Amino acid sequence: MSIVIDENIVGIWYAVTGEMDDFMLAISKSPEGIELVYRHRYYASKEDPWDENDKKSWYRMVTPKKDEQKAIETAREMLSGVVGIAMKMKRLPGNGVIYELLRGDSTVEEFGERLRAMPWAHSQEGTLQ
Repeated sequence: MSIVIDENIVGIWYAVTGEMDDFMLAISKSPEGIELVYRHRYYASKEDPWDENDKKSWYRMVTPKKDEQKAIETAREMLSGVVGIAMKMKRLPGNGVIYELLRGDSTVEEFGERLRAMPWAHSQEGTLQ
């Protein structure tokens, strides 16, 4: 499973949840309604963002409702809850940081550029098979 950046993407959220883990969530429009794809990642190494030994737990949830604003509010609540739990467990110093990137009226290319500019984002060139 992965997060797909295409014409259906609504937004992406990211938060560090510990010294060696993070949480990411994306909302997309789908024929079924609104899709939330999220994952929790535990790093095998902090130096290599492409380490195939990282452990990722992926989840997908679809709602037949097409209310993007409600889905955005839900994503914000989910990230707030995940970061709150990490803070209560003393896994994070301070208040934690949640990044939110909404597509809005931007093109997929513009959204991708803004995504690659995020301090937590890693990108690499590739071609579709």
